[in-house]
Amino acid sequence: MEKNLNRILSDQKSKTKLSLLICVSLAVASAFLLPSGQMIGWAFLVMAVITGSALAIRTRRSRAELARLGGTEEAEKKLKAKGTVYYEPFGLTVGEDFAIQERPALRVFLFSEMEKFEVGLGGTTHKVLFLTDREGKRHPVAETSRENDHQKEFDRAYGQIRDLFSARTPENRTV
Repeated sequence: MEKNLNRILSDQKSKTKLSLLICVSLAVASAFLLPSGQMIGWAFLVMAVITGSALAIRTRRSRAELARLGGTEEAEKKLKAKGTVYYEPFGLTVGEDFAIQERPALRVFLFSEMEKFEVGLGGTTHKVLFLTDREGKRHPVAETSRENDHQKEFDRAYGQIRDLFSARTPENRTV
């Protein structure tokens, strides 16, 4: 399945619309409850402020993450480039020099900033694919278990990232 910038942006817009609807609903409910002396109105108002703040922070972070790909035109080119694959079960897009994770929040991982990739095993039933940055922080980008049917997709994502990392030359491994 193709994963292009318009699709990523529309996913982000739909999440933003839902959060905005919740925020406005809480604010309206508090506007009705506060004048009638209902103390729960204050709780609704606080929840509206928290939801609105979280929405603003998430929107700002998403824009900053996408900017890491070099702007809208460059991001679109990279997402449409040959070899860019979208792994729907994980909300993961892997391109030649990046990985985009969409869940739980939009994150762009540039391979030039990553030291290595790893697979963590949780017994015989659970696997997690990590990208590890130069400070040693592990970023989980995909996970699966035997109970779901995503083993093949996980193995494809692992293979693609393995091949991309093994193709790196020593000069493009440093920042």
